[in-house]
Parts: sequence; structure tokens; C-alpha cells
Amino acid sequence: MQEDFWLMKSLVGENLQEKDLKHVDCYVFNKVGIFIPSTGVCGYAQQKNHTHPSYMITIMFSREYAQIDLPRNHYPAAIMSPDIPHRDVSSEFLHYYCIMIEKEYFESQYGLYGEELPKFHNYQFPICSDIIKAVNTFAFECSKQMKNKEITLQSQMTIITHWIIRSLIGENMDMRSVSSDYAVARVQHYIEQHYGEDLSVEILAGVANQSESTFQRGFKRELGTTPMHYLMEVRVEKAKLMLRRSNVSLTDISDSCGFGSSAHLSAAFKKHTGVTPSEYRRLTVS
Repeated sequence: MQEDFWLMKSLVGENLQEKDLKHVDCYVFNKVGIFIPSTGVCGYAQQKNHTHPSYMITIMFSREYAQIDLPRNHYPAAIMSPDIPHRDVSSEFLHYYCIMIEKEYFESQYGLYGEELPKFHNYQFPICSDIIKAVNTFAFECSKQMKNKEITLQSQMTIITHWIIRSLIGENMDMRSVSSDYAVARVQHYIEQHYGEDLSVEILAGVANQSESTFQRGFKRELGTTPMHYLMEVRVEKAKLMLRRSNVSLTDISDSCGFGSSAHLSAAFKKHTGVTPSEYRRLTVS
């Protein structure tokens, strides 16, 4: 439809031509567009020093392109601010999703978090792989002429935008890891609220109202890891957030996240991420 192509140009760029998208599946609504190369490369992306009037978020499906530490069940994503000249690095056909979000809308939603908006130049960040379900739902709804689809697409547009923003500022949530087993899910919620406390398998089994052996078997079956390893992953993720968003001391981070000492924090952090807390702070805080 001509209206859809006009919307694509408003997101991608005025110089966009229909032939540029002959190998790309496109789904657009209101202030968001999803562009998925399906049979070849995007012609517009290959233009030297091209720009976009919108924010561009690229989700790659191969961890080999990651320049950051990736939690389990996460993909590497990168964001580009509007009007920054660039050219895609590879001319090869790669599997990725490109999400374009209108500048004014993205900035208005980002501002709701009270964060200062940086200028992003291919800035990488981890994003939970479950966002693909939301993006695919958006694409499916765009392609169908279903009654009241404008209402559901508006909701999906908001969800996708806020999922991206939360991931950018370190408020990542691994939705895939939320168990359908209520006893396990209840423990997950408990850990999220009490990760800074002195927790044990006995305490967590009590939260699940199960014996320790039954609880540990069920937890490992549901999430593929032990309760204490899961707890440590949560603590490390919380420590990352504190390291990125403030200059609080390692001792305070250790106390807040339940490590007990800065030495234990450093050892656990390096084991899970490959770098020390101080190195992580240098890499992520400008």
C-alpha cells in the first residue's frame, strides 16, 4: 500500500526506494517499523553514509557479533540515534531484525524513565530473546486485516518500545526464565525481592513449600540450573546495574547484592562475566 510505503520512508529515510526493500519483509504501524531481510540484503542499508530520521535498533541472531557480555537467553542488539551517517558493515545476507522507532515517540518514552538520553552510535546492549515473540506478533497483526487491529498494534508498539528502553538502561528481564511451575516461579519472585539477604536452599524450599530434594529437582528441571546458581546470576545482574548507574563503592554493592564481601563479589563477578567489577565499570561508564 502507498500509505505504508510513505510511513516506511518517514522511518527509514526520504531517499528510500521500493527496490531497496525487494529482499526485505516490512511491517509498519504508526510510529514503529519492523524490517526483516528474508531473501537478501537491504539496498538502503548498503548505501554509504546513509542516515535515518528515526532510532534504529538491530537485533542479531548470532552471538559471534556480540562485543558485550550476554546473559543466557539474550541476543546482542545495537542502537543508532537519528541522523548519524553510517553503512552496514557486511554486504552478506545476515539474519537480523531491524526495528525503527520514530524519534519524537522514542524520546518521549525514554524520558518517562528519568534518564538522560545519550547519543547512540551503534551502541550494543543485551536483549532478552523473548522480544522476538512480541515482534513477530506485531508483524503478524500488521499483515492481517483483523477487526480493531489498530488497538492491539498500538499496545504492541508500546510494549516493544519499552522493552528496548528497559534493556538499554539495564532493567533487563529474562522472560523466558519465568517458570510455568508456580512453586518455582514463586521462588524466582522471592529471589528478585530478597537477593541481598543470606539465602539458602532450605529457605528457598520453604518459600516453595516443598522438601529440599523435591524443590531442587523441580527447579533444575524447569530452569536448567540449580537454585543457588540462579541466585548468583541474579546477584551479578543486580551488581552490573549498580556498577553502570552510579559510583557506589564495591563494598556497598557487595552488601546490597548479598555477596558478603568485596572479595566474594569480585570472584563471583569475574567467574560469571569474565571481567572484574572494576573492569566492567570502566567498560560501561563513560
